[in-house]
Formats: sequence, C-alpha cells, structure tokens
Amino acid sequence: MNPRRPARPAERRQKLLAAERATESFGRAGRQRVALGFPNSYEIGMSNLGFQWVFRLLNREDDVSCERFFFDEADLAGRGPRTLESETPLGAFPLVAFSISWEMDYVHFLRILPAARIPLDRRERGEGDPIVLVGGDCARINPLPLTPYVDAFAMGDGEKLVPGIADVLRAELPRAAALERLAALKGLYVPAVHGEQAEGADEGKVVVDQLRAAEGATREPPHTTILTPHTELSDKLLIEIARGCSEMCRFCWAAYAMAPQVRVPASSILAVAERCRPLTSRVGLIATAVADHPEILPILDGLSSLGFHIALSSIKIDAISEELLAVLARQGEKSLSIAPEAGNERLRRAINKKVSDAMLREKVRLVARAGFTNLKLYLQVGLPGETEEDVDDLVRMVDDLRLVMLEEGRKLGRLATLVPSVNAFIPKPHTPFETEVLDDPDELARKMRKLEGAFKGMPNVTFRGMPVTEAIWEAYLAKMGLESGPILAQAAAGSPVRRLVKEHRATLLAVARPETRVPAAARGVFDVAARQASPWGFISKS
Repeated sequence: MNPRRPARPAERRQKLLAAERATESFGRAGRQRVALGFPNSYEIGMSNLGFQWVFRLLNREDDVSCERFFFDEADLAGRGPRTLESETPLGAFPLVAFSISWEMDYVHFLRILPAARIPLDRRERGEGDPIVLVGGDCARINPLPLTPYVDAFAMGDGEKLVPGIADVLRAELPRAAALERLAALKGLYVPAVHGEQAEGADEGKVVVDQLRAAEGATREPPHTTILTPHTELSDKLLIEIARGCSEMCRFCWAAYAMAPQVRVPASSILAVAERCRPLTSRVGLIATAVADHPEILPILDGLSSLGFHIALSSIKIDAISEELLAVLARQGEKSLSIAPEAGNERLRRAINKKVSDAMLREKVRLVARAGFTNLKLYLQVGLPGETEEDVDDLVRMVDDLRLVMLEEGRKLGRLATLVPSVNAFIPKPHTPFETEVLDDPDELARKMRKLEGAFKGMPNVTFRGMPVTEAIWEAYLAKMGLESGPILAQAAAGSPVRRLVKEHRATLLAVARPETRVPAAARGVFDVAARQASPWGFISKS
C-alpha cells in the first residue's frame, strides 16, 4: 500500500477494530439491533466514558446487539456512514442513537442523518425509517434546538433508561406505537407525543430519571468497555468514581442537574481495576471532583499496589494534600489540573467557589514541592459581576502562582510551567446563573487579548484562550429554543460556524444576551418564575 495514500474507510475500520481490546465480551446475535453514534471522531468518541458505558449497557440487554459509528468526513459521501462492527448502513437499524456531550457537535449530528439517507425532519420519517434517539449532556441541558430532528431524547442516567428502551425494542411495535411506549417511560422526552415543549406531558413536565445516592452504594462503576491506542487517552482504563458534584458552583450544570452526588465505594472501583489489569497498566479516575471522594487515598493505594499508573481529572483545590500528591508523584506523574475559576476571593465567593487566595497559594506550593512541573489552571472571564480589576487580578494571581512554582522548583532543580486555560463564562440552563448573559463579545475579545499579552511576557506561562466566536455559538446553542431551525439547517448544509456567527450575529446574541433578564449574581439562587418561562422550563428532576 502506498504510505502516502489515505486509508480507505474499510481499511481504517479494520485497523481500528484490530487494535481494540474489550473489557467485556458481547455476542452479536441479538435480534434487536441498535446503532450508537458519537458525532465526532473515533478518537474523541472512544475517549468518552458515557458513550462507552451506554454501549456496554445496551449490549448487556437480552436479545440486543449494539454497534458503533462516528463522524467521519469520508463516510458522508458515497455509501454514507456505516457501523464500525459490520459496516451496516444506519438506515437498516430500528434505532439509531446518538450521545452528544458538546453543543459544537450538533452540526456533525445534523450532517450524519441526511448522509445516512434518514430524513432530517422527524415528521417526514415513516415506518421504514429508524427511530432517532439522542442522549448525553446536551439532551439534558436543553433538548429544544434538536427537537425538529430527534424522535426521542434520553434525559437521565443510562443505567435507569436503557432497560426501558430495550423493552420497547423487543416489543417490535409500529413506529407510532413505539414512540408512545417511549414517551410513557420516565426520563424520555418524545416531541411527537409530548409536544414541542411538553404540553402533552403530565403537568407539562418531563421528569429526568437519575441515580440516587442509595442506588449507587453497591453498583458497578462505569468503566471503559473497549481499550484502544487510537484515542486521546491511549489505552487508559477510565473508571467513574463519582457522579455529580458537592461543590455547587453557581455556573456548573453538573452540580445542579446531577444532584445529589453519587459516589462509588472503593471496593467496587478496585474490583473493576483488578479485573481489567491484564489489559492495561494505565487508569484514569473520572469525577467532577476526584479528590473529593472520601476514600480517595485507599483507592489510590489500591490501584498503585495493582501496578497501575494513575491519572486524575481536575482536582478540587481544597482536597489537595501531601499524601495525595505523594501517591501521584511516586509513579512519575508530573502534571496536574485545578480550577480557581477567578482571580480573587470576591469573585470566587460570587460563584460559590470556596477557595481563598491563601489556600490557593498553599496548595500550589504543595504541588510544586511534590515535584509537579506542569500545572493547568481552569479560569473564566465574563463572569457575572466581573470588573476590570477582576481581570487584572487574574493576571496577578497567575504571576503570583508562577513565582511560587518557580521558587519551589529551584529547590528541586526543576523548572515548572503554568498553563492558564481561560474560557468565556457560558450561562447554562439548570444553574443559578441560567438567567445571566454572555459577556459583550467585543469585551470578551478585548479581555482575551489583554490576557494573552500579559501572559506572553511571563516566563514559564503558556496561555490558552477560548475563541470568542466559539463562545457566542456555544451560548446560543445552550439556551436557544425552537427558533434555531434555519440556522442549524445552514450548519448542517456545511456552513462553517465562523460564517454563521458573522451572518446571524444579532440573532445569536439576542439569545445569548437577552435584553430582559433577571440578574442572578446578586441572588445566587434559582428564579422560579424565570425558570418556568424559559424554553427548557419543562424539564424537571425526579
């Protein structure tokens, strides 16, 4: 084969499948077939634990066989997108399901359907067409943008929803009857039955079905189903040790929509790790605040004794300890991520981030003393109540932490790098800040330029900033309603996001920056009336 020639789709599929190793084997003889897709690349999709876990849950159901597909430009032409396992066209499946975790993937989702010869408009689908189901974070945050294109939204935890969906498949009902059965399940939103804003649902509400703390006490922790080197995480076993967050930062969707927090016992986590140890020596622990787990040290010690190299997602600042850092340092870990979010205590208090300047300095000093040479800081600009002084304080905070890292690093003979990763504040539904607005785009751009200029002049600092165009688009997608159809149709037809934002700037900002709003920053609580009037107000938690 000519090494310069791009691999054909079939060749690429064979290569990917050959490199995979399953942590659980499944038969492929199930009569009820499901195509489960991630509207992004294989590399990104297979790095998503939620996608992998739903794949496992579906294949565990009696008489159900689930296959995967991903967004690939090469598959959109010619034969159209096909499943990885058997190269079956999507239209041959009775159920085509998508896991969508990021609003920016809406465009890929919309391009996949017509390429698969599935009518884009759900109202045009007939008996011979699959039921299109969408789950993932985006379905739970605000399903309205995709309502014209989606037959059913799975708005809750897969463990609760998959058994009911499998029962509907096994019934082999006509399309209309199947949608009625799905609509009767707690946590499923079916626009054709419930109405486009749940007018026909019980009391006009769609109730999200999710795990509770008591239900999670002995459950198997979600973990990687298929290991592959062809991911962003390269053969790393992912284990979810907690779902939700106890911090309740006022901008964070996960803290409020997934409350109460569900934690997995150390014994269950270590049992999974031991079973999967022959397949890999690398493990990643997944949670909104990993180190907040009350058994984190026994978990880390147990994983270390099994011979795992351990990676943690972002660590809650106040949970950083010498003992925790020592476990990570002993295995050669050099990078860590924390989330101060803002540059001073005043703004952190406003967002309910319980971190003082003194605590932040102390914890960063511990990180440096433990020998970590790369520290990533998750930060935001455009937060409610932000002033120019707050932006200046963010620069001063980074510089101060840089000096702390360098001071301790010199003692060890190591230079350290600080990576401020700065995003624009995006007001998300289901948070106390849901009625807030995106910062003025020109102001956002100015602040990002200011930060980039300031950090460029700081040794050992690498700045990463969110493009303003992306912020406008994401803020629009997070809060828009049914009026989004024409713009999303343009996106599906191939119009780049940059062009869409430029062409429809006023329309997008009318959603991201409405003239009439209830400022939440001063309250820090939900506004019940504003919630009921919002496009997503029909979503209710169990």
